[in-house]
Amino acid sequence: MSREPRTLFVALAVIAAGAGCRAGGCVAATLGDVVGATGDAFCDRRHMPLDREPGSFCQEIVDTLATSQFQDDCREKHSARAEEGRCPREQALGGCKLSKVNDDGSEVIDWFYDVSAFERDGGMPFVDPARTTEEVKLLCADPTRYEEGSTFVLP
Repeated sequence: MSREPRTLFVALAVIAAGAGCRAGGCVAATLGDVVGATGDAFCDRRHMPLDREPGSFCQEIVDTLATSQFQDDCREKHSARAEEGRCPREQALGGCKLSKVNDDGSEVIDWFYDVSAFERDGGMPFVDPARTTEEVKLLCADPTRYEEGSTFVLP
C-alpha cells in the first residue's frame, strides 16, 4: 500500500472513531463523502422477527452517500430486512415521498403495501394497515406522521 492511500485510510478510521459511530457504516458514509459515490437502500418493515410487530411499509433511500449506515440502522433499530436497491413494487398501493431535505441530497420514500396476502397466509397481523390507495394518500397528508410533509407518489 502506498503512503497516500494508507494516509486516507487512517484519516477515515480516525474520523469514524471520533464520530462515535460503528466503523462499517460511518466509514462507508465518510468514504462516500470523499469519493462521491451514491446508492439506494431499503428497510422492509413487513419482514420482522416473530417477537416484533411488522409494519405495512418499506422505506427506501435514493441516491444516498450512506447506504451501509441506513441498512445498519434498519437492522439495529427495527430488526427489519435491509438491502441495497429499492423497495419492491409488487402489491404497493402508493408511497409518501418525504419533503425533508437530507444533507447528502438523497430522497426518502415510504411505500405502503396491500398486506392481505401476508395476513391470509397466517403471518403476524398488521396493526391498522392502509388498505387502499386513498388511505395511503391520507397517511401522506398526515402532519403527525410526516411533520415536514410528504407527497403521494404512485409505484
